[in-house]
Amino acid sequence: MIPFPAFQLMSLVMVLLSVRALGRAWRVRKRLFAEPLEASQLGLLVELALFVLVPISVLLHEAGHAVAVWLAGGQVTGFGYLLFLGWVEYTGVTDARAQFWITLSGNLVSVGLGLAAVVAGLFAPLRRSVNALLLVAGGLVLATSLVFYPLLDFATGLHGDWVQLYSSGGMSPRVLGLAHAGLLLAGIGLWRSRWLRWRVSERIGLSWRLDERDRRALAWRQLATAAEQLRAAEPGLTLTVEQQAGAPQLALRWQRADGQRVLLTRIGDRPDVIEVVALAGEPPVVRATWRVIVPDQVLYQHPSPFAALLERLRSAADALSVASQGA
Repeated sequence: MIPFPAFQLMSLVMVLLSVRALGRAWRVRKRLFAEPLEASQLGLLVELALFVLVPISVLLHEAGHAVAVWLAGGQVTGFGYLLFLGWVEYTGVTDARAQFWITLSGNLVSVGLGLAAVVAGLFAPLRRSVNALLLVAGGLVLATSLVFYPLLDFATGLHGDWVQLYSSGGMSPRVLGLAHAGLLLAGIGLWRSRWLRWRVSERIGLSWRLDERDRRALAWRQLATAAEQLRAAEPGLTLTVEQQAGAPQLALRWQRADGQRVLLTRIGDRPDVIEVVALAGEPPVVRATWRVIVPDQVLYQHPSPFAALLERLRSAADALSVASQGA
């Protein structure tokens, strides 16, 4: 069993790290939440989430215990808070079921806070820097509440919430175990999903756990969406998806007085390169080819700049056709 003074010493170290994170954030406060989000900002936001927001969640966790004691008709006789460690002492509650819910209440608060932060970071209309802060904080609170705290409790003999919960009698520990396991499995499934990687990258404007296949798929999705927007805005424009050397390509076709124009676009060998071929005439003849480098952050911009890119390429294809006829 780890002696309690060791936990106090660790909390003191964490307090120093929290003060350091707040000091760093204050020095760059004017650009801390600036857009677009940069990697240096993200690092500091992670520090704030870990050393500032997580301690606040611990305080609310302990407050949840205290409120549950009062609701059960008991009296809080002791309240301790060391930023990353806290406890509540109480008397006046002898019913086993009430004691179970008092012990569980703080963890319900933590899980609720974590889920709310993650959902807001994934869906709420917020700045990307705020999304990043919420996602990191929510993920840390959930991981702490559902994984690290239970492991620490059982491994060190701390005899905290989770030891008390799972050692209580009746059906409650079994039901809790099923709910706990369900949350962990859901979290693992979500963590491993491509949707989460795409969504988080989009919400923070930076690549998050994306591999080449992910970036290629995102680039293709942006390209196809932009082409569809152009087709919807101009009735005379037709759009088809074709296969070229086993890879899909978009074919945009439109008519001019001197014949048909075709713009073929596809993702190149690298996911950050769009290859474009402009054709004109009957039969179509290649007028120009381009390779467009796409910065990684463009994949997450809204509205996508791909529509403007395709429109410029169409204008360039028209101009080249006219120039070749004049020559």
